[in-house]
Amino acid sequence: MSLVNFKFMVIAGLLSLLANLAYANNKPVVAVGEITSAVQDFNTMSIQLAIENALSKTGKYTIMERTRLASLLEERGLSAAGITDGNGSLGGFSGVDYLVYGSVSNITVARKNLLIVMNCDASLSMNIRVVDVNSGEIRFSENVSVEDTVATSAADEDPCVGISLANVNIMGEDASDGIANKMTTALFPIKVAQSRGDQVYLNYGEGTLAKNDILSIKSVGEGFVDPDTGEVLGAEETTTAVIVIAGVRPKYSIGEVVSQNTAVNVGDIAFPLNSREGARSVRKCQSSSAKREKACTKSGSRCDKSTTRMKLDCGALMEL
Repeated sequence: MSLVNFKFMVIAGLLSLLANLAYANNKPVVAVGEITSAVQDFNTMSIQLAIENALSKTGKYTIMERTRLASLLEERGLSAAGITDGNGSLGGFSGVDYLVYGSVSNITVARKNLLIVMNCDASLSMNIRVVDVNSGEIRFSENVSVEDTVATSAADEDPCVGISLANVNIMGEDASDGIANKMTTALFPIKVAQSRGDQVYLNYGEGTLAKNDILSIKSVGEGFVDPDTGEVLGAEETTTAVIVIAGVRPKYSIGEVVSQNTAVNVGDIAFPLNSREGARSVRKCQSSSAKREKACTKSGSRCDKSTTRMKLDCGALMEL
């Protein structure tokens, strides 16, 4: 390798690194604070770490180290309780955009008789909040309830013997991906990054979307506000298309248009549809479209009837 080529590779590598750093710096900074517990001796640190990891996997944030967060809180004389209550004094809190806190409110462990076997069923309830540090406003609040069977035994034995809080803790960790996805899509909705023919590219990938997910694409008009308070009340939404995810990549997904009213544009928002009802409606629309294609090889009453049926079935899909 010549010296010129080597220098070129070094410069290219540095430029790539700087570009990645610039991209990272544009991401909002999120810090995951303490997950408190009303249950004695229940250690929530693993849930906190799981939420941090899940948020990191979304690729939408820069995660602040816990030691740095602790220093910032100490400097401002703030407590976790004040932050989770939406403390307005957070304005100007340096170096972080969103703070995530939560609390575990209840844990139950109970035996369930299934005649042949006995199950030990556990449940965990917790609340997660996201605070916008610039305003002190609670931007996201989610009550999470997780239930699972943690042990099974013969009908004459107690399956809950030996079950510890650590077994329940794992349930909280498993819920972290769902919490991170709901939080992220609430703050940063799923959007169209590119539209090309019958394919729509979305700005979320693995961990948020999966193959065969069904989404409704909506264009959002200008927002309207309360004339008294200035609060944004909402915006006009128009459904432009319904898509089915055909491919998922680490940072984006590719959807295929099933039904469409108008052009899909970059920035349109995608809303996941109810899987069961949406899947049923998609199948009806696809079936009617296929039948119309066969019936309309030549014009006539058969083609007209098939066209009417397709419009009804695909129109119903657009209204979900």
